[in-house]
Amino acid sequence: MLSLLVGMAMFQSQGLPVPPPMTKRTIMPPAVAPAGKQIKLYGDDKYVLFVPDAWKPVSHTGITLHFHGAIWFAIDEHLRRGLKEPLIAVYVGEGSTVYRNAFEDPAAWTRLLAVASAELGASINRVDVTSFSAGYGAVRELLQQPDPFRLIRRVVLADSMYASFTSDADHTPLKTQIDPYVAFAEAAVRGEKDFVVTFSQVPTEAYANSAACAAALVARVGGSLVPVEKGSLPATQDEHFPLLSRFDQGNFHVWGYGGVDAQAHMTHPRHIADVWKAVFSD
Repeated sequence: MLSLLVGMAMFQSQGLPVPPPMTKRTIMPPAVAPAGKQIKLYGDDKYVLFVPDAWKPVSHTGITLHFHGAIWFAIDEHLRRGLKEPLIAVYVGEGSTVYRNAFEDPAAWTRLLAVASAELGASINRVDVTSFSAGYGAVRELLQQPDPFRLIRRVVLADSMYASFTSDADHTPLKTQIDPYVAFAEAAVRGEKDFVVTFSQVPTEAYANSAACAAALVARVGGSLVPVEKGSLPATQDEHFPLLSRFDQGNFHVWGYGGVDAQAHMTHPRHIADVWKAVFSD
């Protein structure tokens, strides 16, 4: 207990956020619809605008844009964070390719914001992005485009960064697929953006896993992941998915957790709200 208190005090004295535990968490659709309006932006369930009852019409507003996973759960996690601004939950299918294809054309971003803005009767002047698993295919495209880069202020990737191998013999992440994140990470290091990456240890055979990609991105900003001593923080004590390593510089935070199975992967989106509250006050 003493080492835990000392560890907590040390991180807090350094102004570092305290990563949340990635405990196993059972989820299910709510028995009662959440307080708010759900609008199918393109007439189907792939792009859903959720407007919380707590949101009040204004001339300019921020939104959260979430990629991949059940729409109901994206809404649930949005509300669990205590956010009152609108949410666009995107679930276009399985695999990163469908997300990449959906946002490869810059016009897709412009259209999405225009349609949402029309529904809200408000101009969208800032965007926060969260993503799980294959949703990174969209995030990677958007961070390469000037307009999204300008409007996006925060990105949270919940076990959501993968890349092709450099070659059959070299299983490091392909540099050109890490490149799109670098400018945003550097801006976060300078305090101009916020970027949080959580990753598991789940192995992948055909492509570089989230652990390898996170380490590669940290290296691109001149850093390295450092081990976190067991018992120094509550997150290190979880019996299934303990916090193992971290990198924090400016507003760029990368946290590595244990776990090599599907449950380890699935627990990350179930704690997006906790990650959010650990870093942000709004």
